[in-house]
Amino acid sequence: MSPQDLRLGTLRAVVLCLMSCVSGLLLAQPTQVYKPNINRILFVLDVSGSMKEKWGEKTKYETAKELLYKIIDSVEKKNPNVEFGVRAFGYQFPKSDRNCKDSKLLISFAKNNAEKIKVALEKISPQGMTPIAYSLAQATNDFPADEKSLNSIIIITDGNENCDGNPCAASQKLLDKRISLRPFIVGLNGGESFVERLKCIGQVLDTKDEPALYNTVGVIIKQTLNTTTAQVNLLDANQNPTVTNIPFTLYDHASGKILYNFVHTMNEKGNPDTLFLDPVGVYDLELHTYPSLRKDNIELVPGKHNIIALDVPSGNLNVNCIGASPANNNAQVLVRMKKEKKPILNVQDLNEAGTYIGADYKLEILTNPETYFDTTVVAFAENNIALPNYGTLSLMAEEKLLAGIFMEKNKMLVQVDRFEMNTKTDNRKLQPGEYIIVYKSKSNYHSASTRQQRFIIEEGRVAVINLQQ
Repeated sequence: MSPQDLRLGTLRAVVLCLMSCVSGLLLAQPTQVYKPNINRILFVLDVSGSMKEKWGEKTKYETAKELLYKIIDSVEKKNPNVEFGVRAFGYQFPKSDRNCKDSKLLISFAKNNAEKIKVALEKISPQGMTPIAYSLAQATNDFPADEKSLNSIIIITDGNENCDGNPCAASQKLLDKRISLRPFIVGLNGGESFVERLKCIGQVLDTKDEPALYNTVGVIIKQTLNTTTAQVNLLDANQNPTVTNIPFTLYDHASGKILYNFVHTMNEKGNPDTLFLDPVGVYDLELHTYPSLRKDNIELVPGKHNIIALDVPSGNLNVNCIGASPANNNAQVLVRMKKEKKPILNVQDLNEAGTYIGADYKLEILTNPETYFDTTVVAFAENNIALPNYGTLSLMAEEKLLAGIFMEKNKMLVQVDRFEMNTKTDNRKLQPGEYIIVYKSKSNYHSASTRQQRFIIEEGRVAVINLQQ
């Protein structure tokens, strides 16, 4: 081999090694843990005509704008990772114009926005309509595209939608697109009907006076800034979360997109492990049991520890064969749902337990011939099936043969095995039963030379047959 060939060979080895390493890196991707870099809070402020009404010693609008400045200034000083923006509606056109698109992003998101917000709110005054739905729809464009931010909306209003929009649908669209948390609605003495009409948008908190308003908005902001966590409780027969070590997937409910993959784990204290999830949007959970279990429409409470509970009514299925072991019989069990025309649910080995949700199943055991069982897995129990031990057919012949093994069923021959015998001895594992072997010499080209013999296989015993032409 020339030096050039040696260099080329070395280069190929290095390239193959690098490709193998890169492939390994691509495969070993850690599950993302959600941790926002920025919290963006959009105030959607009602500046419609009704906000001119007195509320205590000031008008509702004066109270609201002073509140925003104070609370934004306070939060910004304590938390540099928070950005505020303000969208206002009902201030550009008089109510007589009935302008239901009177909504504008007054101040875009930025750090240290308090003073800008104060100046902007001083320049506008209440006069128009209350287009809440339109404002929510427009808010989808107010947040910068940033996967590492947590977005939330706080609506401050004293009234209900008085345009033709559907604020419930607008809120759901925000959630489906995973743009923002479900909005918080803070009412200024709106009353019971106000709460009832707007609760489809999000959490509605009605306030009676200025101190209550300040406290309520402060609590909401604190909640949105807190870390959102969750744990998945897989419940046993006693409704205790003891089931574990099962993979599960979290999907986006609206699009079906896969968001997270986890293997359920218990922590050092024996409790389900804590997950850090994006609180925006709605999740569907699929637990990868046999068959899988689902829990849909999971909406996390932001800033709280959320418990997601799921009953797992599973039981162990043991298909046992006394003589089977990996060394001498690797027959497998194909498990299907009994009443559903679905592909194979699972493949398990003989003498090994499989765990299944309590239901009716159809088993196909790849013995020779195949063995079929219909069985019911009882949840939270051991379910055992005893399979007869195989027997052995020991064949001897002086020449090479073509052979087939059959069973007679309903006056028909059913083929069990077909093979060429190229050595003087051949052993075949068969389930107990009555069989027929049909054979002929490979060197004889006449069909009339075909021979047959009947034989019986007994459990755990050897049947010896001398095949003579």
